[in-house]
Amino acid sequence: MKGLGQRLKTLRKERRLTLVEVSQKTGIDQATLSRMENGKMTGTLDSHMKLAEVFGIRLPELYEQVVEKLQEAKDKLVRQKIETFTHSSGAVAELLTTAVLQKKMMPVLLKLKAKAHTETEEYSPVTERFVYVLKGSAEATIGREKSALKDGSSLYFNAGIPHSFRNSGKAECWILSVITPSSL
Repeated sequence: MKGLGQRLKTLRKERRLTLVEVSQKTGIDQATLSRMENGKMTGTLDSHMKLAEVFGIRLPELYEQVVEKLQEAKDKLVRQKIETFTHSSGAVAELLTTAVLQKKMMPVLLKLKAKAHTETEEYSPVTERFVYVLKGSAEATIGREKSALKDGSSLYFNAGIPHSFRNSGKAECWILSVITPSSL
């Protein structure tokens, strides 16, 4: 259990206890306690209950920061799995979810450098697209119509119509895009 060893060491030191003292109070071998604190072993539920009692906390409190660290590690893995597509035109599309083909919608963060543009896209006729400009300004071309978009602007349209986006400003533009049903 990642982070448990550090949590045990912190609790022990906060209470100004040595490994020998904790060993005597819990009946857990000093070497075992050391291995637990150094992340070499996790220990048993029984040992965790004894340690929680010696530290004067409830068992769930022993795991509080451990659960947070596990969630952080999980979030980091998810962020690492986010796929990014970079286009030579200066457009970058970041998929904001994993396993996109198993989802009903596909959230994408579209980043357009100054004067950058996307390629023209056209999905199946039943596909819908929602875009929201997070920062900057852009021009959306949907079929033959052009729409100016700025911070806070949104657009909802049939993604089966050929469409593209172009950064119309001098600063980078970020657009949140959601396509449903999900398709690549």
